[in-house]
Amino acid sequence: MEKPQRMRAAALGMLLLLPSAGAVAQDAGRLLERAATSRVKGQAGAPVMIYEIADFQCPYCGRFAREVFPRLDSAFVKTGKVQWFFVNLPLPNHGAAWAAAEAALCAGAVSDGFWPLHDRLFAAQAEWSTAKDAPEAIAKLARAAGLSSAEYQACLSEDKVAALILQDVIFAANLRTSGTPTFIINNETSFVGLKTFEEWRVLIEKALKK
Repeated sequence: MEKPQRMRAAALGMLLLLPSAGAVAQDAGRLLERAATSRVKGQAGAPVMIYEIADFQCPYCGRFAREVFPRLDSAFVKTGKVQWFFVNLPLPNHGAAWAAAEAALCAGAVSDGFWPLHDRLFAAQAEWSTAKDAPEAIAKLARAAGLSSAEYQACLSEDKVAALILQDVIFAANLRTSGTPTFIINNETSFVGLKTFEEWRVLIEKALKK
Protein backbone atom coordinates (compact mmCIF):
# COMPACT_ATOMS: atom_id res chain seq x y z
CA MET A 1 0.00 0.00 0.00
CA GLU A 2 1.32 3.41 -0.90
CA LYS A 3 1.91 6.01 1.78
CA PRO A 4 -0.78 8.74 2.05
CA GLN A 5 1.60 11.35 0.62
CA ARG A 6 2.23 9.27 -2.50
CA MET A 7 -1.45 8.47 -2.87
CA ARG A 8 -2.29 12.14 -2.55
CA ALA A 9 0.23 13.09 -5.21
CA ALA A 10 -1.12 10.45 -7.57
CA ALA A 11 -4.70 11.52 -6.93
CA LEU A 12 -3.94 15.18 -7.46
CA GLY A 13 -2.20 14.27 -10.68
CA MET A 14 -5.39 12.59 -11.92
CA LEU A 15 -7.76 15.30 -10.73
CA LEU A 16 -5.66 18.23 -11.89
CA LEU A 17 -4.40 16.72 -15.13
CA LEU A 18 -4.66 19.34 -17.86
CA PRO A 19 -4.24 19.31 -21.64
CA SER A 20 -0.78 20.15 -22.89
CA ALA A 21 0.09 23.73 -23.71
CA GLY A 22 0.02 22.85 -27.38
CA ALA A 23 -3.58 21.67 -27.16
CA VAL A 24 -5.14 24.74 -25.58
CA ALA A 25 -4.25 28.37 -25.12
CA GLN A 26 -2.19 29.11 -22.04
CA ASP A 27 -4.92 31.23 -20.45
CA ALA A 28 -7.46 28.44 -20.95
CA GLY A 29 -5.07 26.06 -19.20
CA ARG A 30 -4.79 28.44 -16.27
CA LEU A 31 -8.58 28.72 -16.05
CA LEU A 32 -8.92 24.94 -15.94
CA GLU A 33 -6.25 24.72 -13.27
CA ARG A 34 -8.05 27.30 -11.12
CA ALA A 35 -11.31 25.42 -11.60
CA ALA A 36 -9.69 22.13 -10.63
CA THR A 37 -8.01 23.42 -7.48
CA SER A 38 -11.03 25.46 -6.36
CA ARG A 39 -13.05 22.34 -5.49
CA VAL A 40 -10.32 21.06 -3.15
CA LYS A 41 -10.99 22.13 0.42
CA GLY A 42 -8.72 21.91 3.42
CA GLN A 43 -5.06 22.02 4.28
CA ALA A 44 -2.58 20.60 1.79
CA GLY A 45 -0.85 17.61 3.32
CA ALA A 46 -3.66 16.87 5.78
CA PRO A 47 -3.36 13.31 7.16
CA VAL A 48 -6.70 12.21 5.70
CA MET A 49 -7.76 12.64 2.08
CA ILE A 50 -11.41 12.18 1.11
CA TYR A 51 -13.00 12.15 -2.33
CA GLU A 52 -16.68 12.94 -2.66
CA ILE A 53 -17.99 11.81 -6.04
CA ALA A 54 -21.30 13.59 -6.43
CA ASP A 55 -24.04 14.89 -8.72
CA PHE A 56 -25.51 18.32 -7.97
CA GLN A 57 -28.99 17.02 -8.83
CA CYS A 58 -28.75 13.85 -6.72
CA PRO A 59 -31.15 14.09 -3.72
CA TYR A 60 -28.85 12.07 -1.45
CA CYS A 61 -25.91 14.28 -2.39
CA GLY A 62 -28.08 17.24 -1.44
CA ARG A 63 -28.92 15.77 1.93
CA PHE A 64 -25.25 15.10 2.62
CA ALA A 65 -24.28 18.64 1.63
CA ARG A 66 -26.96 20.23 3.79
CA GLU A 67 -27.07 17.95 6.82
CA VAL A 68 -23.67 16.33 7.25
CA PHE A 69 -20.88 18.09 5.41
CA PRO A 70 -21.08 21.40 7.34
CA ARG A 71 -20.31 19.49 10.54
CA LEU A 72 -17.48 17.53 8.89
CA ASP A 73 -16.10 20.77 7.49
CA SER A 74 -16.04 22.41 10.93
CA ALA A 75 -14.70 19.40 12.83
CA PHE A 76 -12.16 17.98 10.41
CA VAL A 77 -11.54 20.07 7.27
CA LYS A 78 -11.11 23.51 8.84
CA THR A 79 -9.01 22.01 11.65
CA GLY A 80 -6.42 20.66 9.18
CA LYS A 81 -7.20 16.97 9.67
CA VAL A 82 -8.92 16.31 6.32
CA GLN A 83 -8.41 17.50 2.77
CA TRP A 84 -11.65 17.17 0.79
CA PHE A 85 -11.94 16.70 -2.99
CA PHE A 86 -15.24 17.21 -4.81
CA VAL A 87 -15.49 15.14 -8.00
CA ASN A 88 -18.33 15.78 -10.45
CA LEU A 89 -20.35 12.86 -11.76
CA PRO A 90 -23.40 14.34 -13.51
CA LEU A 91 -25.63 11.34 -14.14
CA PRO A 92 -27.41 10.93 -17.49
CA ASN A 93 -30.85 10.83 -15.86
CA HIS A 94 -30.28 14.22 -14.22
CA GLY A 95 -30.69 16.68 -17.06
CA ALA A 96 -29.58 19.78 -15.15
CA ALA A 97 -26.61 18.26 -13.31
CA TRP A 98 -24.08 19.12 -16.02
CA ALA A 99 -25.17 22.78 -16.05
CA ALA A 100 -24.83 22.93 -12.27
CA ALA A 101 -21.36 21.38 -12.40
CA GLU A 102 -20.28 23.90 -15.04
CA ALA A 103 -21.66 26.78 -13.01
CA ALA A 104 -19.81 25.70 -9.85
CA LEU A 105 -16.51 25.04 -11.63
CA CYS A 106 -16.69 28.34 -13.52
CA ALA A 107 -17.35 30.07 -10.21
CA GLY A 108 -14.18 28.46 -8.88
CA ALA A 109 -12.22 29.36 -11.97
CA VAL A 110 -13.01 33.08 -12.04
CA SER A 111 -13.48 34.02 -8.38
CA ASP A 112 -12.63 31.06 -6.14
CA GLY A 113 -16.38 30.71 -5.69
CA PHE A 114 -16.83 26.97 -6.13
CA TRP A 115 -17.79 26.22 -2.54
CA PRO A 116 -20.13 29.20 -2.02
CA LEU A 117 -22.04 28.27 -5.18
CA HIS A 118 -21.85 24.57 -4.24
CA ASP A 119 -23.66 25.44 -1.01
CA ARG A 120 -26.30 27.52 -2.78
CA LEU A 121 -26.94 24.84 -5.39
CA PHE A 122 -27.52 22.16 -2.80
CA ALA A 123 -29.54 24.46 -0.54
CA ALA A 124 -31.91 25.30 -3.42
CA GLN A 125 -31.70 21.92 -5.14
CA ALA A 126 -35.45 21.29 -5.02
CA GLU A 127 -36.15 24.58 -6.84
CA TRP A 128 -33.65 24.67 -9.72
CA SER A 129 -33.65 20.92 -10.40
CA THR A 130 -37.39 20.96 -11.15
CA ALA A 131 -37.54 24.34 -12.89
CA LYS A 132 -38.72 24.52 -16.51
CA ASP A 133 -35.54 26.43 -17.33
CA ALA A 134 -32.97 24.90 -14.98
CA PRO A 135 -29.94 26.73 -16.49
CA GLU A 136 -31.66 30.09 -15.90
CA ALA A 137 -32.59 29.06 -12.36
CA ILE A 138 -28.94 28.14 -11.76
CA ALA A 139 -27.86 31.45 -13.29
CA LYS A 140 -30.06 33.31 -10.79
CA LEU A 141 -28.30 31.54 -7.93
CA ALA A 142 -24.94 32.48 -9.46
CA ARG A 143 -25.96 36.13 -9.77
CA ALA A 144 -27.10 36.09 -6.15
CA ALA A 145 -23.60 34.88 -5.29
CA GLY A 146 -22.09 37.83 -7.17
CA LEU A 147 -21.17 35.89 -10.30
CA SER A 148 -22.09 38.02 -13.27
CA SER A 149 -18.76 39.04 -14.77
CA ALA A 150 -18.01 38.74 -18.46
CA GLU A 151 -15.32 36.18 -17.63
CA TYR A 152 -17.84 34.01 -15.80
CA GLN A 153 -20.37 34.25 -18.62
CA ALA A 154 -17.70 33.36 -21.18
CA CYS A 155 -16.65 30.36 -19.09
CA LEU A 156 -20.21 29.07 -19.26
CA SER A 157 -21.14 29.97 -22.82
CA GLU A 158 -17.91 28.58 -24.25
CA ASP A 159 -17.99 25.39 -22.14
CA LYS A 160 -14.50 26.14 -20.86
CA VAL A 161 -14.67 23.63 -18.00
CA ALA A 162 -16.28 20.80 -19.97
CA ALA A 163 -12.93 19.01 -20.26
CA LEU A 164 -12.59 19.03 -16.47
CA ILE A 165 -16.05 17.54 -15.97
CA LEU A 166 -15.26 14.82 -18.50
CA GLN A 167 -12.03 14.15 -16.65
CA ASP A 168 -14.00 13.79 -13.40
CA VAL A 169 -16.38 11.34 -15.07
CA ILE A 170 -13.43 9.26 -16.30
CA PHE A 171 -11.86 9.40 -12.84
CA ALA A 172 -15.11 8.10 -11.31
CA ALA A 173 -15.43 5.41 -13.98
CA ASN A 174 -11.88 4.21 -13.31
CA LEU A 175 -12.87 3.80 -9.67
CA ARG A 176 -15.94 1.80 -10.78
CA THR A 177 -18.26 4.21 -9.04
CA SER A 178 -21.70 2.64 -8.75
CA GLY A 179 -23.74 5.58 -7.52
CA THR A 180 -23.74 9.00 -5.89
CA PRO A 181 -22.62 10.11 -3.49
CA THR A 182 -19.56 7.88 -3.31
CA PHE A 183 -16.85 8.57 -0.74
CA ILE A 184 -13.26 7.34 -0.71
CA ILE A 185 -11.09 7.77 2.39
CA ASN A 186 -7.33 7.62 1.88
CA ASN A 187 -7.80 5.32 -1.12
CA GLU A 188 -8.57 2.53 1.37
CA THR A 189 -12.20 2.81 2.48
CA SER A 190 -15.05 3.50 0.07
CA PHE A 191 -18.82 3.47 0.32
CA VAL A 192 -21.92 4.74 -1.46
CA GLY A 193 -24.72 6.67 0.23
CA LEU A 194 -25.38 8.58 3.41
CA LYS A 195 -23.88 8.16 6.84
CA THR A 196 -24.53 10.22 9.95
CA PHE A 197 -21.96 12.62 11.33
CA GLU A 198 -21.31 10.18 14.16
CA GLU A 199 -20.60 7.36 11.70
CA TRP A 200 -18.31 9.66 9.75
CA ARG A 201 -16.45 10.65 12.90
CA VAL A 202 -15.65 7.01 13.62
CA LEU A 203 -14.33 6.49 10.06
CA ILE A 204 -12.20 9.63 10.07
CA GLU A 205 -10.77 9.06 13.53
CA LYS A 206 -9.86 5.51 12.48
CA ALA A 207 -8.07 6.91 9.40
CA LEU A 208 -6.27 9.49 11.55
CA LYS A 209 -4.84 6.73 13.76
CA LYS A 210 -3.23 4.90 10.83
